[in-house]
Amino acid sequence: MYKLSANPGVNKSLMFFAVVLVSMMTVVILSGAYKSSASNENSLMVRKMRSWSNKIDEANRNNQILVQHEDTFKELVDNAVIGDENRLSWVEVVQKVADSRKLTSVKYNIASRVLLDKKELDRKYNNIDVYRSVMSLDMNILHEGDLFAMLDAFKSQAKGLVAVDKCDIELINKNIHANIIQQDTKDNIRASCELSWYTLKQAERG
Repeated sequence: MYKLSANPGVNKSLMFFAVVLVSMMTVVILSGAYKSSASNENSLMVRKMRSWSNKIDEANRNNQILVQHEDTFKELVDNAVIGDENRLSWVEVVQKVADSRKLTSVKYNIASRVLLDKKELDRKYNNIDVYRSVMSLDMNILHEGDLFAMLDAFKSQAKGLVAVDKCDIELINKNIHANIIQQDTKDNIRASCELSWYTLKQAERG
């Protein structure tokens, strides 16, 4: 019986080859693991970069919107549509028109401001608080032109956003006939109106 024996030189070569093979396999495995890790990190970085890019784009869009509407916003603030109401300007208009039209009797009352229920508002006002102040106005006037002058002055001169809810007109001078208004009297008609003044504010976050 013969024994198969390897030359010592061959044994060393085989051992060296085995070591090199194991080393190469280790390098390949580690390289694959590093590549996978690097790929995951790269994907994470890409996602972060996209997220920040989207945030920057959104900020730029918001800034453009602010720039485009800045003048309009300032105008609304100056006119007391946004922010606190300016009742003094309403009273000043009443006094100014009463003096210029020489009205003998003008009475007004402004109720407390109330916050409107959002259920009654359009969805576009979800982030806005809308307030309403009701003004009652009673005047003795010569003719309808005095009433129109008062309402036009409210819209053009007073600070705020006003809507005329109703106006009732009553003839108090029984001497008027055939649509002829006597110019020597100051109280031909009584006008009773109800107006709503609206102001807007950013909704408070609960």
